[in-house]
Amino acid sequence: MEIEHADVRWVSHGWDLGDVWCLTFVRGLTEAEALRRTGAVEESIRPLSYAELVDKGLFPGTVLAGRLGDWVVLIGRNQGRAPDSAAVSALSRGTEMVSVLRHDYASDYFIYAVDGDEVTGFDPRKPAWRYGSDPERLLEEMGHAGLDPAYPPSDDDEWDESVVHRPAVDGALVLAARLAGVAFTHEVLHGPLTGGRRAQGD
Repeated sequence: MEIEHADVRWVSHGWDLGDVWCLTFVRGLTEAEALRRTGAVEESIRPLSYAELVDKGLFPGTVLAGRLGDWVVLIGRNQGRAPDSAAVSALSRGTEMVSVLRHDYASDYFIYAVDGDEVTGFDPRKPAWRYGSDPERLLEEMGHAGLDPAYPPSDDDEWDESVVHRPAVDGALVLAARLAGVAFTHEVLHGPLTGGRRAQGD
């Protein structure tokens, strides 16, 4: 079944995760291994529900991990930055990862990496401004997800950022879900999860 914008709108437009969050999908790892690769303290890794995370105010230092088929999704509430180059390298080593950041007060981000290599990354509101080892890799997939890879056309042209603000996060989530072949759902967020506290802050 093709993953559509309606499948991700609950998280991109809703408030289940708040207005600042990062979702990172990693293929072929266990939840505990994915958390270790983010720098989680071994002794802190344990079953942890989203409700407990919120009720005890454990975010943003604690990250949750849930199962999505062959993939793990890392859930960072109030995580205000996309994974840095060291985290991207660690998480994608020997596999692939895709990450989407929503930040209503700063920049959103999309990152796709394979085996330690950051293939392409961009702000979904400005998808023409891409970086990475192969920034053209996902052009066709971007267009099908509703992200115009030529927008904005140049630094000199006037453009209205508001017209691509929240729909761009929809597109980034659709692109991520299609690359992974699975969509993040309410059932995953509110189902059994594993948590881990990072040794260093967000």
